[in-house]
Amino acid sequence: MLLSLTGPSWQKVKRGLFADTSLVIWAMIVQNLLRIVSSMTLTRLLTAEAFAVMAVITSVLVTIGLVSDIGISAFIVRHEQSAEREFRDEVWTLRLIRGVMLSVATAALSIPFSNLMGRPELYLVIAVAGLTSVLDGLGSLAPFVALRSRRLRRLTAIDVGSQIIGLVMSITLAVWLRSYWAMILANLVGQALGVVFSYIFYEDSYQRWRFSRERAAELWRFSRFITGSTILTLIITQGDKLILTRALPLHTLGLYVIAAGLAAVPASLIGAYASKVTYPLLAEVRREAPETMAYQFYHHRLAPALCYAFAAGGLIGFGPTLIAVLYDPRYLGAGAFLQILAISSFFTMGTCMANEVMIALGHARFTFFTNVVRLTYLLVGGAVGWFALGPIGIVWAVGTVELVAQLFGWFTLRRHALLDLRWEGLILILAVAGVGTGCLITMLAHLAFPVA
Repeated sequence: MLLSLTGPSWQKVKRGLFADTSLVIWAMIVQNLLRIVSSMTLTRLLTAEAFAVMAVITSVLVTIGLVSDIGISAFIVRHEQSAEREFRDEVWTLRLIRGVMLSVATAALSIPFSNLMGRPELYLVIAVAGLTSVLDGLGSLAPFVALRSRRLRRLTAIDVGSQIIGLVMSITLAVWLRSYWAMILANLVGQALGVVFSYIFYEDSYQRWRFSRERAAELWRFSRFITGSTILTLIITQGDKLILTRALPLHTLGLYVIAAGLAAVPASLIGAYASKVTYPLLAEVRREAPETMAYQFYHHRLAPALCYAFAAGGLIGFGPTLIAVLYDPRYLGAGAFLQILAISSFFTMGTCMANEVMIALGHARFTFFTNVVRLTYLLVGGAVGWFALGPIGIVWAVGTVELVAQLFGWFTLRRHALLDLRWEGLILILAVAGVGTGCLITMLAHLAFPVA
C-alpha cells in the first residue's frame, strides 16, 4: 500500500527528513560532493605538482594553527555563560590576538619552513596564505553560540552557500591563473566572506575589544590538554607529508595528496557531524540528564553510523575504480593510496564519537592520550614500514593508525560504562559488507570496461 502524502506516517517521515539533524547530514553530503566536483575540475585545470605545492602550504598553516590551538569552539559550546555579551567579547578578543600572532608568525617562519620542506621558492605564497589566521580571528562568535543552542538550519545554509561561492571562485581563478595561486587566493577570499557572513546573518553578532586575564586563565585551564593534544595532532597529520615531500617526486606526492583529499571526505563528514550535532547534544545531556549519557551516546548516532560504516567500507573496495571514474589517466596512481588511506577514514568515526563524549563529560585529556597512542604507533609502524617497504610503508602506517586509536577508544569507553559491543559489532559488520560491495562493483567495472 502506498504511503499517503498527507497521512501521519508521511508527516513523520517528512519530519525525520527535514529535522535539523537530518539537514546537517544532507548538507554534509552536499558539501563533500562539492569537494569532489572541485577536485575533479581543478585536476583538469592544474597539474599534480600544483596540488603537491598546496599540500606543502597547507602543512605549514596547519602546523602553526595546531601549535596554538586553544579549543575556543568547544569552550564556548560547553560554557554556561556563552550567551552573555561580556563573555563573548572576552573570548573574541583572545581569539583575535591569537589570529594576529599566527599571521605574523607564519610570515616570519615562511622562509625556514619552505627550506625545511625542500621548497625554498614557496616562502612568499606561505606568507600570503598565513593571512587566513587574522581573518579567522576577526569573525564573530555568534555562529558558535548558535551551535551551542543547536540552531543548525542557518549554520548549515551558510556553510553550504559559502562552499558553493568558494568552488566558483576556485574554478574561475584556476582558469585565469593556471597555478596554485588560484587555490590560495580563493581560500583568502572565502575566509573574508566568512567573516562578513558571521556578522550579517546572525542576530546580536557585533563584537568589541574586551581583554580579561581571568578569562584567558580559565580558557587555558580548559584547553591545556587540548593544546597538548593538537601539538601531537600536528605531528600525526603533517609528519607524513613532511617525510613524503622529501622522499617522493612532486608528481607522486600530488597523487598522494589527491588520494588523501578523497579519503578525508567521509572523515570530514563524520567530523562535522560529531562537532555540530553530537557534541552539542552530549554537552546538553551532561548538563541536564547525565544519567542517560550511555543511552544517548548510541541512540542519536546509530543510523548515521551504520550508513557511514557501509559507505566508508565501500570506499576501501571501490577506491581505484573511483579514481578512474573521477580523474583522467594521469591520476590513476592515486587509487592505491586511496584504498590504504580509506581504512583510517572508516575508523575515524569511532574515534571522533568517543572523543566528543569524553570532552562533554569533562575528560578533555582523552584527546591527548589518544594522540599519544597514535603518535607511538606511527613512529614504530612508520619506521618498520619504511625499512620493509619504503615510502609506501609510511602510507600503510597512516592508513591504519585510526584502528589503533579505535581500540584505545573502546578501552576508555568501557572504563566509563559507555561501551556497547553489540552496536559496535553491528557497525563493523556493515563496514565489511561495504568493502565487499565495493570490491564487487570494482570487479564488475573491470569486466565491463577493461581499460578502467
